[in-house]
Amino acid sequence: MKTIVINVDEKSSAKLFLDLAKKMHFKARVLTDRQKEEWALLAMMNAREKEPELPVESVLDILR
Repeated sequence: MKTIVINVDEKSSAKLFLDLAKKMHFKARVLTDRQKEEWALLAMMNAREKEPELPVESVLDILR
């Protein structure tokens, strides 16, 4: 499974992409702010795991 994340500024643009994905028989959904934050946190945790010399404070600064 592959994932594509598309950031849009307008609700109409999001609807356009969702409609297109549905017509192509792909699963598509809009993420809540909380889901986006959790995704970013997981990405930071994975980066920390791959680069153990990355200071914890740097990760926390980015998250803030």
